[in-house]
Amino acid sequence: MTGYSVFKMSGSRCWMWIAMLWLLTGAASASAEPGDPTRVEPSSSKQPDCRATVESLVLEASADRDPRRTDRALDLAMACHHIPAAWQMASRLWSLDPENPEALQRVGMVALQAWKIPEAREVYASLLAKPDVEPGRALAEILPPLSEGPLAPAAWRVFGSMLDRETLSPPTIATLGRMACNSDDLAACASLISLARTRGGGRDVRTIRLAAAAAAALGEESTALEEASLVAQGDPVNHRFAQIETWITLDRLDEARAALQKIATADDASPDTPFRREAERRLALLALSQGELSEAERLFSDRLRADRGSAESLYYLAVIAERQGRADSALKAYLQLSAAGAGLPPRVRAARLLFAQGRQDDALALFDALKHPARNNTIEIEIARSRALAEAGFGDKAIESIEGALQRHPDHPELLYHQAVLLDGMGRTAAGIRVFERLLKQRPDEANVMNALGYTLADRKRQLPRAEKLVRAALDQRPDNAAYLDSLGWVLFRRGKTQDALPLLERAWRLSKEAEIAAHWGEALWASGDRAAARRVWAQALVLSPESKPLRDVIERFAERR
Repeated sequence: MTGYSVFKMSGSRCWMWIAMLWLLTGAASASAEPGDPTRVEPSSSKQPDCRATVESLVLEASADRDPRRTDRALDLAMACHHIPAAWQMASRLWSLDPENPEALQRVGMVALQAWKIPEAREVYASLLAKPDVEPGRALAEILPPLSEGPLAPAAWRVFGSMLDRETLSPPTIATLGRMACNSDDLAACASLISLARTRGGGRDVRTIRLAAAAAAALGEESTALEEASLVAQGDPVNHRFAQIETWITLDRLDEARAALQKIATADDASPDTPFRREAERRLALLALSQGELSEAERLFSDRLRADRGSAESLYYLAVIAERQGRADSALKAYLQLSAAGAGLPPRVRAARLLFAQGRQDDALALFDALKHPARNNTIEIEIARSRALAEAGFGDKAIESIEGALQRHPDHPELLYHQAVLLDGMGRTAAGIRVFERLLKQRPDEANVMNALGYTLADRKRQLPRAEKLVRAALDQRPDNAAYLDSLGWVLFRRGKTQDALPLLERAWRLSKEAEIAAHWGEALWASGDRAAARRVWAQALVLSPESKPLRDVIERFAERR
């Protein structure tokens, strides 16, 4: 089951406030190179109490009618990932300074993050109606940051229906198209890009690349390749690999590999000379993704020896070593990368190996060393820590970890979502469903939450009619979301409608190549009588995701059956 994206924060003001908080607490980071390459040094830095500082500032701002104080409290609430306090301050700012376009834009952003869709519509409509605001210019500033990233689905819910497209400029229509595409509404995306082009826009490289990706996802191969070719012609320096990426999306891997090899071996007089190293990198990644471990190891080793992308090469060589059963070698590399300041991926993998060795404290220290209020991925770190505990078999400690995170970041939707998933995974399904119900009450009509609740109900064979209704409502918002298509297919399969489920599960797999979706599709194929096809699906998915527990579980469950 796929979760929704962590809320990201941007802007220098958030960083300024969190840095000030860090200094005021007198905390200082401490790090040391470990003497033993497999030893993890614990973090000794005292962490500031972000929540207490935010809530104190909110109380002060609530007693003062100066919008600047409310604005400062809002900054800190955002930086500390305190969504309820952020919305409280945004609402107050709206009431204190309703004629200020800049303030309204801030309120709108927070409303989107808090999934206050009616309020966001009202705020943005008010902003665009101001006599001193020119709507076209305002939209050119507001929409681009919202067209990509985690806020795109909420923004699409607001702007997709409230804007009169007859009055929009071609660039704004194209931006709206990008927002639709990044909200898994590919038909709307294609329609808006087409409309922008009929009006003389939509020919920028970013929009063309998105049109290529949308066409590929819709299975329109010729259109996808035509668009990708346009990208390469329009900007051959920055988008040399657009057509190759499209081939890979379309599963035309032999063509992609041949094109990459041609670029990688180009002579010094070739126009492809500047792209040789990137082609080598992509060949290595393609080999790894297809389970060609020896070839991937050779290519990444060559890059490491040539000091090309050393950190990335070391990471993937460690992944290969781990898959080949050389755990000590992999762990040493992951810890080397972590000590050098790498982020979560090597730490997650190192933690898994440390847990397997019984070194729980060392495993957790890898995550705790990253805890710092001046990070925009704090929530991601908290979830990774809890998930690592759960995967290692420490379910109660995983719950305790996520409950501690919720104390620091109250009612954060990502944390509540993960808490519900953990509870369900531990067999406490009723408790997990209660958390999802609470989240749906806080964020009514949010597709991610409706899908998660619907999937959980279906997976546990509970309230199947309601589960189907929830997932269909999620798909109404994001009709091309692979996770939601998988959920609907799984609901139908649970309801005994296997033939109806199969095309949905197949499309979900084509869109995502996610292992759990392949597990579902294969099981439905098996139930339909096509056991050979089920085995083919599982085998292909196992090559792409050899470490997937849901996939391995379903293969093991059906392995002895004929």
